Amino acid sequence: MSVIGKLLHTGIKLVPKHPLIQVPAHQQQIRTLHGLIKYAANTAFGKRYDFRDLMRMKDPRKEFRTWIPVLTYESMHQNWWSRSRNDEPDVSWPGIIPYYGVSSGSVQSSSKFIPITHESLNAWNRSAQKLFSSLAAYPEINSSLLGKQALLVGGSSKLMKEGIHFYGDCSGIMAKNRPYWLRSLYKPDQKILETQDWQDRIHAITRAAPDWDIAFLVGNVAWVQLILEKIIEHYGLDHIHQLWPNLTLFSHSGIFFEPYQESFEKTLARPLIYLDIYSATEGVFAFQENSIDGSLKLLLQHGVYFEFVPFNSDQFDDEGNLKSEFPECLSIEEVQENVPYALLISTTSGAWHYLIGDVICFTDKAQSKIKLLGRTKQNLNLTGEHLSEGNLHSAVQYLNQNQSYKIKEFCVIGEKSGSHFEHRWYLGIDTKEDPRVMANLIDLFLKKVNDDYAIQRQSLLNQPTVEILPVNTFYQWLHHRGKMNGQAKIPRILSGSLKESWTQFVATSLNHSVSQPFN
Repeated sequence: MSVIGKLLHTGIKLVPKHPLIQVPAHQQQIRTLHGLIKYAANTAFGKRYDFRDLMRMKDPRKEFRTWIPVLTYESMHQNWWSRSRNDEPDVSWPGIIPYYGVSSGSVQSSSKFIPITHESLNAWNRSAQKLFSSLAAYPEINSSLLGKQALLVGGSSKLMKEGIHFYGDCSGIMAKNRPYWLRSLYKPDQKILETQDWQDRIHAITRAAPDWDIAFLVGNVAWVQLILEKIIEHYGLDHIHQLWPNLTLFSHSGIFFEPYQESFEKTLARPLIYLDIYSATEGVFAFQENSIDGSLKLLLQHGVYFEFVPFNSDQFDDEGNLKSEFPECLSIEEVQENVPYALLISTTSGAWHYLIGDVICFTDKAQSKIKLLGRTKQNLNLTGEHLSEGNLHSAVQYLNQNQSYKIKEFCVIGEKSGSHFEHRWYLGIDTKEDPRVMANLIDLFLKKVNDDYAIQRQSLLNQPTVEILPVNTFYQWLHHRGKMNGQAKIPRILSGSLKESWTQFVATSLNHSVSQPFN
């Protein structure tokens, strides 16, 4: 029996003896916050915000959110993380920060450097344990299958030294710090993982693929699909199951899966079990417990303390910025179901009262289950239409599933059109289609799902326009921006410098043939 199988099916337990569900969610979060502020009480941040006083309180949550302003990456980095990145100890977390995960920077034009500590790595590994322990509940996954290999598609594990710490791709840092019981199961091996050039890494994975017995896929669906298609093409296969007959589960994260599902399944002989993980460089926040319920269960005792700001016009402006450093802020027992909230986190990497930029809603408050709606700054709102990123994904999913299109990538910009405004959709599709028909279908769908959009279409908002591009154009743009790394995501709503970069690149690519970076 495999190592994982023994852990799951013998006396060694990967989950607590008493399930966490027996402890009320707010009690779990109070314990987590107490642990965080106690550990960081002697840091510069802890002294600035009187963590020692907070430690003495039975429930410090109210004081915590009223004493500390909401912090963004920019404010955390400017005032705290820039100091720790210069190897100053005890800034926002005890000791020297050993690693910095470099985010893909899909929304901002520049990358971010997020602290990763030994404690946050331990929290990541405990979250992986919880995820693996949940797999025993699936009849399709037996102990024998758990001994098979997993292909993890991520960034390079080649790290750069800076002072007495290292920085690099978050997935690469995780790969170097996997728990012993996972190390032998993950592919690719260390030599391939340390390959920095994305194209070279794809070629190396393709060459090694026949030597592996992959049962699990892990990663961003866009990049996983590209690798599967490359392997299928290289070996002349009909589908990937001809090479990996045991392939059963795909654990995905980073972007909405649904718009990709139909085209992704064209690489398979049969559908997989699909499990979503809600994670970021800052930590693992939630995962999908089963393949039927698409909601994500928050991990309430894994080193992350959660708070929730209503995502509405009272708290945020039209560009997705908080109107106040001290907004209305709710604890987990105070939220309501089906109401959008911007997520705040405090973590074992020294992020405090930190606006991560995601918008969620609770689908089941009693079970602490959520779903992702989009980003605080990824909304189209030129005239009051209030289109969320989730609305856009739903429109593409509708086109793929109900109209039999094969859209693999997309993005949208808002622009002035005479005295009115309009949304310009760029759809990545490698078949010849009528953009006017697609624009009309998008318009009709959005009118049905978003009342604000329907109202604005009667006044200042024109019907959307569609421009069809080869799918590869989107990846070439990432390559052009230096973001081709297996973690980067196509931002769905472009504005500012990203909008300018994209429109200039598209204009150039229409006048020149776009080279194929995956050949």
